[in-house]
Amino acid sequence: MESYNGTPHTLTRFDDDLNSLRTLMMNMGGMAEQHFADALAYLLDADAIRGARAISQDYEINRLESSIDELAIQIIARYSPTANDLRTIMSVVKTITDLERIGDKSEKLARIAEEIGPTLRTTDFVSHFRVMGRIVSGMLHDALDAFVRLDAIAAEEIIRRDTHVNQEYNAVHGILLKFMTENPNSAEVSLRMLSCMRAIERIGDHCTNIAEYVIFQQKGHDVRHGELSRDKQRTQI
Repeated sequence: MESYNGTPHTLTRFDDDLNSLRTLMMNMGGMAEQHFADALAYLLDADAIRGARAISQDYEINRLESSIDELAIQIIARYSPTANDLRTIMSVVKTITDLERIGDKSEKLARIAEEIGPTLRTTDFVSHFRVMGRIVSGMLHDALDAFVRLDAIAAEEIIRRDTHVNQEYNAVHGILLKFMTENPNSAEVSLRMLSCMRAIERIGDHCTNIAEYVIFQQKGHDVRHGELSRDKQRTQI
């Protein structure tokens, strides 16, 4: 095993590998961001071309996740990184898991859009979907940006922003349930709408997770069960 505390040449190779790891993660983040945007465009604006892309290209995100996992294992085995760098590596590994799940949820949105998109776009609910989609898209973009800049302050703001997503979800959830009760024939479509809303809300949660990993990198402590997390959970009760 090469020592992380070895020669300058070894340290340069370590820095190069670590930079490659972060670059691959950001490439995956860009794919996930585009994937979600394509799914929303299909659901809300009937953009079938982007919808087809959202359905067909999820494998690219999965392929990148496997490559990043493999590189992370190699870096740890080869260099035995110290605490700060190990936190960075672990944050990348955790982040790509959330990005992969964002890809899965985006594909799900696109597939549901094939079924209910035309109906959804004729209802008053579409405006709520747009609001949720806009907030979550911004959270994803800003979480990735905070990760690049290691901006813990921005990350904390992103975590708080998830409250608005949850509030929108809870409000529309109640309205849809009432609508479904009053219109039994609409039950199947209403349930699919709820599935869409839940997928968008869950993507917001994954963005929150990424923001929490930024704080973990910078401050060295896990905030997933701290005050910010409790605030997030209270909005879902």
